[in-house]
Amino acid sequence: MLDPSKKYVNPDRVMLAENTRKEVREALDSGDLKAAIIPLGSIEQHNEHLTLNADIAMATFVSQQVALRLYPQVTVAPPCQVGYSPYHMARKGTLTLRKETLRAYIYDVAECLKAHGIECILTVNGHGGNGSLLKGVLPEWRFQLGGIIIDEMNYWEGITKEEQENILQGYRDLRDGKLDTIARQTALNHAGEDETSIMLAAMPERVRPFTMEEYDELGLDYANNLSPDVEKYMTPFTINSGWPKGGPNPENPRDRARQENAQHASAEKGEALLSIHIRHVANKLQSMIDANENGDQWPPSA
Repeated sequence: MLDPSKKYVNPDRVMLAENTRKEVREALDSGDLKAAIIPLGSIEQHNEHLTLNADIAMATFVSQQVALRLYPQVTVAPPCQVGYSPYHMARKGTLTLRKETLRAYIYDVAECLKAHGIECILTVNGHGGNGSLLKGVLPEWRFQLGGIIIDEMNYWEGITKEEQENILQGYRDLRDGKLDTIARQTALNHAGEDETSIMLAAMPERVRPFTMEEYDELGLDYANNLSPDVEKYMTPFTINSGWPKGGPNPENPRDRARQENAQHASAEKGEALLSIHIRHVANKLQSMIDANENGDQWPPSA
C-alpha cells in the first residue's frame, strides 16, 4: 500500500527521455538532479526461452529501480541497447558493435550530460562482453570531461558467492560437486537460472515456455556450416583465442546445459537477486554523488 505521506513517483519520471525540457531544466536548476545512469547491454541470443534484449532489459530495470530509490537525484539516460557480442553472431538475431563504436557512443552521451551540468555518471552494464571495455579509458575520460566523476559497474557484481549459493540451485550444485561435466559447471550465467529468474520477476512476458524435450528434438548445431558472413565474426576468437568454432559457447554441450540450468528459475529467486543487485548499485552511485558534493577523490584511493 502506498504511504499517503510520501509523494508517489511515476517510474517513467526517472527516465530522461520521458521528461520535457522544462522538467529537466527545473530539476537541474534546483540542484535536485545530480547524477545519471547510462545502461549498457546487448541484443544477442539467450538460448531458446529469453528475448534477445534480455541483457539491456535487466540493466535498464535495475537502473530505473536505483533511480527511483535515489529520487530525485538520478536520471536514466537512453540505454545503449547493442553491445559487443561478435562471438554470438552464429545465432540468428544477434547484433554487435565494434569496441570503438561502443566506447564512442558512451563517451558522446556522457559529454552531453556533462554539458547540461551533470557531473556524476555511472554506466550500469548488463552484458559480460561489455565489462572490460571501459576500465582502461575511464581515467582519460575523467580528464577529458573536466574532472567529472564517471565510473562503470556490472549490475551483478556486488553479489557474494554465499548469496548465490543461498538463492540458486545451480550454484549449490556446483559447490556440492553435483555438476558432472565442464559444460554444466560453466553454464550458470548466460540465459541460465539467474538471468531467467530475474526476467521472470521483472518482465515475465519476455520469458517463453520451453522444455528440454523440445530442445533435444531440434538438434541445434551452431559450430558447423557457418556462412562466410558469420565466420568473419567468429574467426578472431576461434583462431586467436583458441575458442571452438561457433564461439566460446557452442550449442552442444554448453548451451544445452544452460537450457537445463534455466529449468530451476523462478520469480521468487529473481526478486531475491534483484534486491541485492539494486542495493549494491544504489550504494555505489550514492557514494559517487557524495564524493562529488564533498569534493572528494574518485575513485577513492585504496
